[in-house]
Amino acid sequence: MRYVTSVNELQHPDLIFLPGSKNTMGDLKWMRQNGLEAAIKKFAGDIPVFGICGGYQMLGYLIEDPDNVEEGGSIRGMELLPVRTVLQKKMKRCQVEGVIEKLDGIFSMLSGCAYKGYEIHMGQTMLMEACPENADGMDGAGDSSRIKDYVIISDHNKNIYGSYVHGLFDHESMANSVVQALAKRKGIEIEGGVFENYQAYKEKQYDKLADMLRKYLNMEVIYGILKEAHLE
Repeated sequence: MRYVTSVNELQHPDLIFLPGSKNTMGDLKWMRQNGLEAAIKKFAGDIPVFGICGGYQMLGYLIEDPDNVEEGGSIRGMELLPVRTVLQKKMKRCQVEGVIEKLDGIFSMLSGCAYKGYEIHMGQTMLMEACPENADGMDGAGDSSRIKDYVIISDHNKNIYGSYVHGLFDHESMANSVVQALAKRKGIEIEGGVFENYQAYKEKQYDKLADMLRKYLNMEVIYGILKEAHLE
């Protein structure tokens, strides 16, 4: 796995992830200016692209910001998924779990898989009945009732995926399915691989951190401070 910030670094990967963002509109403009958006759209017909949270919003046709949550106004998305997003002042923060709806494309094997993760984003994303060539003037084109049951949205014609759920691939079975699908596409067989549950791995790291804090901090004093603190 590589983090890239330029077209030259992108090269020709097996899968492209667009991660979350603190400023979706600004980061999309940055990608547009440095050529990464054009490169991703060029690869999209051949290489699977998966957007998480802000990356998911970027993959749609339009991002609107009527309340000036980020930069105000609206911006055209990458036009790779049939959705549009309206940014909202109130942030959504919740734990989620369920079963993935039917998917098409290279990751169709994820259909019916149980998932568990969390959402933390500002905005509502709506599925569009049709995606016009020009995304301007699309007021009312979204039907929010058709988006709520999907943990992952996929384009039926391309291998483009988007989701608001963080932590989807913390589960070894999900990560294994994705790796196996990519390997099969390249004609590679992976046998005997070890896929660790990343959630369990993170819990181990938190335990190590807690042990370190207990070793070098006066926890009795800290607990005393906490007992005296009040929440307003």
